[in-house]
Amino acid sequence: MKKMIFVNLVSLIIITLILIQPVSSNIYCSQNEIIIVDNEGDGDYQTIQQAIDNANSGDIIQIYSGIYNEKLIIQKERITLKGIDHELGAGTDTEYPIINGDQIGNVIEIYGKHCQITSCIIQNSGHGIFDAGIFILSNEVIISTNGIVSNQYGILVNNCTENIIENNYILSNTMDGIYLLFTEENIISNNIIRENGFQGMFMYEANKNTITENTFSLNGKDGIHLRNTCMNNEITKNIIHSNSIDGIKIMDSNVYYNNLNNNEIYSNGWNGVHIVNGQSNIISDNMIYLNLLNGIQIGNADNNRIIRNTIQDNKEEGIVFLFSGSQNNQIYYNNVINDNAFDGGKNIWDDGRDAGGNYWSYYKGLDVDGDGIGDTPYIIEGMGNMDNTPFIDPLYPPQTPSQPRGPTIGVPGTSYTYRTTSSDNLHNKIQYGWDWNGDDVVDEWTFFYSPEEPCETSYIWNQNGTYQIKVKAMDDQGFQSDWSQPLSITMPKDPKNKIDIIGNFIFNFCQQILYRIYAIIVADQQPNIAKY
Repeated sequence: MKKMIFVNLVSLIIITLILIQPVSSNIYCSQNEIIIVDNEGDGDYQTIQQAIDNANSGDIIQIYSGIYNEKLIIQKERITLKGIDHELGAGTDTEYPIINGDQIGNVIEIYGKHCQITSCIIQNSGHGIFDAGIFILSNEVIISTNGIVSNQYGILVNNCTENIIENNYILSNTMDGIYLLFTEENIISNNIIRENGFQGMFMYEANKNTITENTFSLNGKDGIHLRNTCMNNEITKNIIHSNSIDGIKIMDSNVYYNNLNNNEIYSNGWNGVHIVNGQSNIISDNMIYLNLLNGIQIGNADNNRIIRNTIQDNKEEGIVFLFSGSQNNQIYYNNVINDNAFDGGKNIWDDGRDAGGNYWSYYKGLDVDGDGIGDTPYIIEGMGNMDNTPFIDPLYPPQTPSQPRGPTIGVPGTSYTYRTTSSDNLHNKIQYGWDWNGDDVVDEWTFFYSPEEPCETSYIWNQNGTYQIKVKAMDDQGFQSDWSQPLSITMPKDPKNKIDIIGNFIFNFCQQILYRIYAIIVADQQPNIAKY
């Protein structure tokens, strides 16, 4: 009877220990396999397609250095192709694997969701109308860190969503480097796209895409070309230069609500930015210079906004509106340096007396009252339009705010106050954008402060951890500074987390009981052992 009670007690304690143990969030029902491909026979398969055909969802196919003359079709989900830049066994290859299409059709076709291709060189597709190095026809595919060269199209994304194309080198393809067709919500980032025969990127009925931090250069036509129902695309932080025609071209009246911001666009063969018929697009905060025709050219396009750009040293004009069909475009807060403008339509060149217009380096007027606004208009050549309130001095963002000051150690659930300050060369009012978790995204904008007036803002962290907080300044014209230096904040583990405390107490208590029971068992058995 005592033995039965003892066994039941031990069982109960063991079950309790199991139940209160922390549960890992990384629970896998099955182990994904790594499949080895080596063209010289040292792996599981000698061809990549054999490995794909025998893989299961979630498997990783490692492709060792060598040339693989094959066309790949991926119809399964969650297949990863990963290139390795050395030999597995015999052989002397030391480069990333080359997948060579032998000029027949697409080199790689992807029909399965959540697939990845990384660290491969993909070349020599066929030359049919839609042949490509990689043809994506599925969602949430990742194409990363590849060389995509000498195909008809580099990458063609067709009738699918939420794909990521990043950190690739896309070079010397006959048509476009990247072609987005009937697709949306893709991210194209950190690619080098150059020396392609047509556009660096062509977008046709492509919506809600993010094109960021790429370099488009030396392409045979435009750096980026949008046509036929392209809406709500974000084209930001790209370097676009030395393309044969335009840096960015927007064509068709149903290409609208696109944001072209914070790009550097220079030395293109015609225009930096060219809009034909496009409506309600925003061109903001760009550097547009040294283009061989105009900085910005717009024809028969309405209701576009051109704000906070620096437009400088272009061959012909800084900003041009061709034809009387260009109406109600807004142009203000730009720095136009060593350039003029032409307006063949009816457009708005300032934001009113209080807000101002643009800075023109060729403006010869005076500012007698010292308010920073010229006393006479700047005349725009063409149809008699004018900037009624030209700025006397160039427009700049506010000074980068001082590093936040305040407590660096705290307790979750408690409010802490942080301080900063900034100034503005035109004495504009300033609001501050705070990033409370270090992800370079503004979490909270304050109201406006006077220049150099200290800003105080409070915040509550609800979880333990270490946080990097930063702040940027924005004036009432929308110019934004860089981020301040970060301040590191530590929130130690919350002592009020009662569940953890109770769980640890129970675990330690039960563990001590088990140790004591084990000691009793050993002590009871010692005499019995001695008898034998």
